[in-house]
Amino acid sequence: METKIATGIDTELFYSIIKYLTKTGWKVSLEYSTKLFDKGIDFDLYQLDNNVETILFAWTNWFEGELKTSSTLIDNIEKQFSIKFKFGEPEHLNKENIIEEMKELIDFK
Repeated sequence: METKIATGIDTELFYSIIKYLTKTGWKVSLEYSTKLFDKGIDFDLYQLDNNVETILFAWTNWFEGELKTSSTLIDNIEKQFSIKFKFGEPEHLNKENIIEEMKELIDFK
């Protein structure tokens, strides 16, 4: 399964996608800790799962949102929201071990 990373996702759309997915059966399996002062201000991170696939989301106030998942799921989200993602150089989700690196800052669900 090919994985892609969409970049430069507008903040409002970024959170709308997460909200939509959680309303349609996806579960948040981890997120940047709500105890951190900069959550949603400077940085944010989520992983959603649906027992078959995983989506990883990262957001910063400088580069906006990134989304990493299968090509098929990216196509489905584009259709659902009538958008076309950009696929530039990711700031965070190109790191294979981002969750391990940030484990002290993450709330696991």
